[in-house]
Amino acid sequence: MFTRAAGLHREGKVAEAIEAYGKSLLLNPKQPDVYNNIGVALRSLGKLEAAVACYRRSLVLKPNNSGVYSNMGNALRELGRLEVAMASHQQAVRLAPKSTEAYYNLGLVLRDLGQTDAALSCLDKALALNENHVDCQWDRALTLLEMGRLEEGFKAYESRWKLDRSPPRTFEQPRWDGSELKGKTVLVHHEQGFGDMIQFARYLPMIKARGGQVVVEVQPELARLMGSVEGVSKVFNRGQTPPKFDFYIPMMSLPHVFGTTLETIPAAVPYVGPLDPGAVQLPSSLGRIKRVGIAWAGRPTHRNDANRSASFKHFIEILGLPGLSVYSLQKGGAVADLKEYGCDALVTDLGERLRDFSDTAAVISQLDLVITVDTALAHLAGAMGKPVWVAIPFSPDWRWMRNIETSPWYPSMRLFRQKRHGAWAGVFGDIRRALRDEITEG
Repeated sequence: MFTRAAGLHREGKVAEAIEAYGKSLLLNPKQPDVYNNIGVALRSLGKLEAAVACYRRSLVLKPNNSGVYSNMGNALRELGRLEVAMASHQQAVRLAPKSTEAYYNLGLVLRDLGQTDAALSCLDKALALNENHVDCQWDRALTLLEMGRLEEGFKAYESRWKLDRSPPRTFEQPRWDGSELKGKTVLVHHEQGFGDMIQFARYLPMIKARGGQVVVEVQPELARLMGSVEGVSKVFNRGQTPPKFDFYIPMMSLPHVFGTTLETIPAAVPYVGPLDPGAVQLPSSLGRIKRVGIAWAGRPTHRNDANRSASFKHFIEILGLPGLSVYSLQKGGAVADLKEYGCDALVTDLGERLRDFSDTAAVISQLDLVITVDTALAHLAGAMGKPVWVAIPFSPDWRWMRNIETSPWYPSMRLFRQKRHGAWAGVFGDIRRALRDEITEG
């Protein structure tokens, strides 16, 4: 029965495999490997608590299994139980001090906990055991960037092209290495998300300054906005035939080519703006009313969305402050939260009027402040030089670093951080107090 269950598991028939594993346990309940395999299957279905229970049962029967401790630590990490996950991974390392995976997994949870020096040490040990561990190379790059070691980090960031999920693009033309262009044209091609493209658009004028023409490939939603960047001669959508060019470079390789350090980040704002500032007009305010735009959820398909998005309920206390006119810039299914929480009369929903990021920029240009979770909206407001407050999770994306309240990427940005995993209430309490002070001082 176990052999059949394992076969179903390998074929991706996870639910059937779990049922077969269960039948195997009825025949013999003292099979530690079966409990471990059920845990792996349950974790793949997002049933993390049940997976942890299975790993614990496996360890009762076979206490010194490093792999099971690693598996359990990974599930606990996904649950946000970071300290317990760390202890589990530390035990895995003690039991298997030559295991690349044990050091790698411990490094990830240490980074989540903000222990970046210790995390980097673990990732280095993992790579010393297996220098070809691609995921570890990638996470080492992210750790260096989070530490502010940008020059090293962006060099290591090129390891992303080894990941199965991000194969490199290839062109007949050579890749640009940062040399003088003497009138040649550089194609900067799209990669990753909207926020990434907006953040690194700051480098496009620097290509122009090297004597080149710049053509940019973007997602359609960014086309008009990217046309506002100085030095861009042409913008085209992903999937269209590019205009003639001499060199190419991925957008997020530009910081590496330009040798960016923490001290040399090109942070002059604004560097983007709306194509048509009057595209979406807000009503005139009566008296001294502060106009605030909000967004509480990112794209559900983002790998880290469960960590970075917050429930709309955390914004409700802000709505009770006097002297505010609040506009929702939220897109997607989360817009329904306004009605679900009974706040559709307190917030003007602009989502359906925003066709693309240029329209969103037109709205932002009329606001006094943007308050958002870590989404592309934060990058857009920051790139426009608009005051923007960003709610940051305890385990942040690398670009927000640690233990700072401002961003070296965006001078007009203020960061409000969780003090423990998942603790949004404290973040929005801080935001409410800061906003109340702004209204009082205004």
